[in-house]
Amino acid sequence: MKYVNRTGLPTILLLLVMFSCQKNITVKPPTYTDKVSIQCFIEEDSIPILYFNKTVPYFDAAVKKNQLVIRGAHVLIESTNTSDLLLLDSVFDKVDCQYNYFYIGSQKILPNTTYNLTITNGTEIYKATATTDILPASIDSITYTAKFNDINGEHEGVIVYFKDNVGQDNYFRYELLRYIDSSTKKAEQPILSACLNADSVQVHELGRAVYNDIGLQGQQIKIVAEPGYSHKQGTTGLVFIQAIDKAAFDFFDQLDKQKLAASNPFVESVFIKPGQFGDKAIGFFSAKKNSVPYLFYYPE
Repeated sequence: MKYVNRTGLPTILLLLVMFSCQKNITVKPPTYTDKVSIQCFIEEDSIPILYFNKTVPYFDAAVKKNQLVIRGAHVLIESTNTSDLLLLDSVFDKVDCQYNYFYIGSQKILPNTTYNLTITNGTEIYKATATTDILPASIDSITYTAKFNDINGEHEGVIVYFKDNVGQDNYFRYELLRYIDSSTKKAEQPILSACLNADSVQVHELGRAVYNDIGLQGQQIKIVAEPGYSHKQGTTGLVFIQAIDKAAFDFFDQLDKQKLAASNPFVESVFIKPGQFGDKAIGFFSAKKNSVPYLFYYPE
């Protein structure tokens, strides 16, 4: 049987055209200029903790937290009547099997007070302001669903219903406080830690997404949060709704959209815009107020 080329072009010419469409392009990434990352929540009746780290290029290999922390900074949180110098400290994380580094104060934060943050690191100075006048949310009820869908696919979810406060713009984030051990999985993968052994450790599951009350002032709000760790029937945890200010909301909202864009080619790329610290740093210095905790049992 003879091959019939119905395009009218010689077969060899077709092959040449096909291969001529392939071209290897070497892209040289632009020179990376690092910034610093500042993250600090202040909450009444709590000691302030601030994370002060350097950033690294997205495609760089993972580095340890002791290589990211910026040491020797002068960190001061002040109000009209108080002044608190934060000192570098650390705590060992058995899940990550490494130390977490942070600057911690010695004075509890007061309610309805404006605080000024000043960080001096060599010749660089970073400043921001936050006020602890945030009203807490009030959780009405919590339920569970084995299946819900979002842009990342199908998941199980913890559903939280709570009331919005009237009189101010409100921003929210989900938090679950619970214990995990070596039998627990994270994102369907076993926790491989040489430090966890047979111990149970307390973890905070923080919601990836943040929410606001635009169009919902004074109404009941519903949040569906995907569990960060696996669980067994009867596993318990304390659920909170964090009421946060706009500076923290803007940061976490952009961070969430950036993560979505990195994993989904159909989502528009998002770059974290300058916030309280301008072009010098990314992050936030913000007030938050947790709701009264709600004891939750996983039904399955």
